[in-house]
Amino acid sequence: MSTIAITNVHVFEGTKLSELKTIVIENGLISSGLIGETVVDGEGGTLLPGFIDSHIHLSGKGDLEQSAHFGVTTMLDMATSSPALVDSLRGLSGLADIRSCYYPASAPGSIQTTRLGFSEDSIVTSPEDAQRFVAQQVAFGADYIKMALEDPAVMGTAALTPEIVAAIVKAAHRANKITFAHVTSIAAFKIAVDASVDVLAHAPLEGPLPESLVEAIAKKGLAIVPTMVMLQRVVKANGNMPSHRVLDFHGVEITVQELKKAGVPIIAGTDANSAPGSWFKLDQGISLHNEFELLVAAGMTPSEVLQSATSVPAKYFNYQDRGVIEPGKRADLVLVKGDPTVDIKATRDIQGVWIAGVRAR
Repeated sequence: MSTIAITNVHVFEGTKLSELKTIVIENGLISSGLIGETVVDGEGGTLLPGFIDSHIHLSGKGDLEQSAHFGVTTMLDMATSSPALVDSLRGLSGLADIRSCYYPASAPGSIQTTRLGFSEDSIVTSPEDAQRFVAQQVAFGADYIKMALEDPAVMGTAALTPEIVAAIVKAAHRANKITFAHVTSIAAFKIAVDASVDVLAHAPLEGPLPESLVEAIAKKGLAIVPTMVMLQRVVKANGNMPSHRVLDFHGVEITVQELKKAGVPIIAGTDANSAPGSWFKLDQGISLHNEFELLVAAGMTPSEVLQSATSVPAKYFNYQDRGVIEPGKRADLVLVKGDPTVDIKATRDIQGVWIAGVRAR
């Protein structure tokens, strides 16, 4: 692989842009060298770390190609009905690096198995069954463990009990896996927080998160992937969601604002998917830029939003080889015109994308 020098660029350094400089790519990594066999003139643009979308659902190779076009270089798959599909999409040159939970844990009669087509092996029937479920995902090669939590008062026996959730978290942590939970109601948030689920996916749809839960999330050091772009789609569509009686997007915005004030890590993710059984589909890649704008509208600065898709998930998920532009890190890079630390919409004006040093756009 030849060395590549990207010249005449401002580099995003976390809170600000650098003076104009040159970044060299060598053997898929950012090099400390100053010369490249191939020279790309950045024309005074901004070089960003590749974006991490921390909540997507895979359907095929086209998802990776579309995501790469929009600067997404790492994708966290949050449930699949086909472990073989995920495995076939890992490690493809010039396409996003895939991480996955494989099956998501859910209760008997859950939406995940009755509508979305997930394997009955993903059903967890008791605290004792949690170990079996986690062991299966680890055997598949899961990077983390996910569970779908609902409000038991609404979903009845189709919702995982607090005891089962706590057992899944303990089994996952014994296997050195972090845990994610689908939570879109206040009751589900409470179950997840009580069990110390590491990452909370989505936000309550019936209203803002209570102050007591915000404080508990901050105290326990949990993180959230609010997927505002998906929740906005759900509310605008006023969808017939059997798991929810009230849909309130303004409450989602308030929840993000309060969690930010409390110092909770906010991580960018979209819930992008094209699954046949899904109520609400979102396009891969471009949806992350929509999420950026919603996070800014909710009170995050453009720099904080850029961090939420780069250094923050890399640090929280212990992806030590990415998330920042430094010698020795993966050359996952996005070149844009303008200054996205001032105007987040500048992330849409993409001039180049590199994934592990391979130019994808």
